[in-house]
Amino acid sequence: MNLNKKLFSAELILDSLKQNIFVKDLNSIYLYANATYADLVCETPSTIVGKSDYDFFPKHIAEKYRKDDTTLFNNREAIDVVEDIFVGEQKRIIRTVKTPLYSNGEVFALLGVFWDITKEKEEELKYKKLQDGLNKAQELANIGHWELDLVTNKLFWSDEVYRIFGLKPQEFGATYDAFLKHIHPDDIPLVDNTYMNSLEAKCEYHVEHRIVRENGEIGFVEERCEHEFGSDGKPIKSIGTVHDITKQKVVQKELSLASAVFEKMNDGALITDEKQRIIKINSAFTKITGYTLEDIKGKTPHALSSGWHDSSFYKNIWEDINKKGEWEGEIIDRKKNGEIYTAELNILALHNDDGILTNYISVNNDISEKKQQQDLIHNLAYYDSLTKLPNRVLFEEHVVSAMPESIRNNKKMALLFIDMDNFKNINDTLGHHVGDKFLIEVSNLIKSHIRKQDTFARLGGDEFTILLQDIDSITDIATVADKIIKQFAAPVEIEGNKLYSGVSMGISVYPDDGKTYEILIKASDTAMYHVKETGKNGYKFYAEAMNLKITERVYLENDLRSAIEKNEFFLVYQPKINLETNSVYGMEALIRWRHPKKGLVGPDKFIQICEDTGLINGVGLWVAKQAISDTKRLHENGHMLTVSINVSSKQLEEESFVDDICAIAYGAGIDKSYVELEITETHIMNNIDKALLVLNSLYDRGFKLSIDDFGTGYSSLSYLKKLPAKTIKIDRSFVLDIDKDEDDRSIVAAIIAMARSLGKDVIAEGSETKEHVDTLKFLNCNNIQGYYFSKPLELDKFIEFISNFKG
Repeated sequence: MNLNKKLFSAELILDSLKQNIFVKDLNSIYLYANATYADLVCETPSTIVGKSDYDFFPKHIAEKYRKDDTTLFNNREAIDVVEDIFVGEQKRIIRTVKTPLYSNGEVFALLGVFWDITKEKEEELKYKKLQDGLNKAQELANIGHWELDLVTNKLFWSDEVYRIFGLKPQEFGATYDAFLKHIHPDDIPLVDNTYMNSLEAKCEYHVEHRIVRENGEIGFVEERCEHEFGSDGKPIKSIGTVHDITKQKVVQKELSLASAVFEKMNDGALITDEKQRIIKINSAFTKITGYTLEDIKGKTPHALSSGWHDSSFYKNIWEDINKKGEWEGEIIDRKKNGEIYTAELNILALHNDDGILTNYISVNNDISEKKQQQDLIHNLAYYDSLTKLPNRVLFEEHVVSAMPESIRNNKKMALLFIDMDNFKNINDTLGHHVGDKFLIEVSNLIKSHIRKQDTFARLGGDEFTILLQDIDSITDIATVADKIIKQFAAPVEIEGNKLYSGVSMGISVYPDDGKTYEILIKASDTAMYHVKETGKNGYKFYAEAMNLKITERVYLENDLRSAIEKNEFFLVYQPKINLETNSVYGMEALIRWRHPKKGLVGPDKFIQICEDTGLINGVGLWVAKQAISDTKRLHENGHMLTVSINVSSKQLEEESFVDDICAIAYGAGIDKSYVELEITETHIMNNIDKALLVLNSLYDRGFKLSIDDFGTGYSSLSYLKKLPAKTIKIDRSFVLDIDKDEDDRSIVAAIIAMARSLGKDVIAEGSETKEHVDTLKFLNCNNIQGYYFSKPLELDKFIEFISNFKG
């Protein structure tokens, strides 16, 4: 057969195919189209050749096809696309495959094939709906199924089997090992033996066993299985179901538990049917009354009556039960031995889900036993169970009852609010049992310093209060406070541990600081809070100014919570100057708060509140996002400056901080080497090991790091050299008197020398005068930040500053 005949045969074959076939050159011009494709575009194969898709299709479709062709030629890879088209008003689904054609190793054309796969997709959808329906039915019934092909050893689990095991459906390929992993270890032999025995006996099996879900929870399942065998009698397939019966087991356990509780409860319990015939009693009932179930089964509780109550008493009981469904009160009944006793009785009417009366249950106990417990209840109500001191309730009663006598005798009273300074660390480090022993010892030590007529109480946790009565002068109060403070200068020894804990004490005086208990306790608490703020381990008398400060803090805290949403925060930037190059090389971002009522609020007023309340994480991320965005704007205007952003230790403790700030930098499209994170030395030393992990992670991600306020903490050289910080910032407290104070000058010189020996850069903040700048330059510190060059500026003013800066 010659070449023309071969080509004719090839075309004949291609024209007979139902698939649409075409060939295009590198310019997407048709070189060939079979008859099927020609019929589709209402042309003949010969009229298609030499034309493009723009001649047969709408522009947007032709452009899409041209784009696919270009991608194929560029990547030299086949394209396989499934898409919807409309033939008239009918939607069809087609699959198109385009493949590059090669000659001498070079692509010279593409071969395209597409065909209608609507029916296949409809069948797939129909199968998926059936499969989804089956999965949903299994999910609703908590029944999954599995199949094990014993020839290929392949195992299949339905979605519900995965869910029963606490896994995501089809999370991984099912295996027998995975199945065994989720069986309770103690039940594996049972399941394995049951399966193997059923294979050997050629019968189905049914077994209940425990499973261990992925999260560690214990569940219960019921398994059923049957096998298929070949003509030779060998097993070829096992098919089984897994039914989650955990809820049923829980209900059974609860019923069993309820029965055990009924039997073991200390109160006597009696159950009757709807006609009041006794059907069950517990052991406690027998113990209280002497009656066994055999004695009274089938009788009514009337058989137990003592005869002390008349018919109207019982009539009132049943009126309450019929109206309210229960009755509670005291009743006099008779024991089996004839003894009369008073019982505290509760009768309940029980109904089923349809509201039909099914049973009555009564619970009783000997009232004398209850009265014996009243003293215990009184102690629980008024005394602390650990220290045996009066509790908050009894302390308040003592204070209130002592007020009239204090006024009559023209004497003062003092309320001392005490908080142990280091108790949380003791509790967290050594455990609650040591903490409890510590509190007991502390209560004994404090008690030794007060008089018998005074009241010493524990409010809860490590908080104690003292009421000093018949006070002649403030000196008397201070004497007691001093003794208690000095007591805890020495350690408290518990189980061989020497525990150090200072005392923070606030004092309010009656009637000077308040005439009610609520005002006095609040005043002493406020004073104690101020001791905590100013260094702990001391005492303060309440002053009205303290309350004003607390109130102002509360208002500021409330307003802070919405400050970001209301766009009340803004940033200012203080330039960083290099004296050698006479240029601005960076800036520090500083937050300010434009309060709608208070005006401009400085960070010294609100940053600590943010730290204490946890708001610092949100505020810190806002600062980072705004500062990085502004820096990106500077870069776009040709000012390639580095921005310094202050980071709190609270932020470093957040697990997501590193990822969050990386996401901000990525979102802004800025090189992280232009972002310097400033962490104060004291913050780093609070938890140096944790800080090192976070700082190294930030450094590895490309951020610059700086140690702020250097010289104010207690960092050691061994830790300092481990820190990945590139820059050390000398605290402004050393710079302010550097031109006059020789000690400050020596400290700064030492810091500079140390930094340079460790290969770190140095910058001095707080440079406010020419003398500061000259001295720092003399000491070889060429990076400067301070008011001498510029105060912090809003962005537009800052841009103006750096544009005009001439050194």
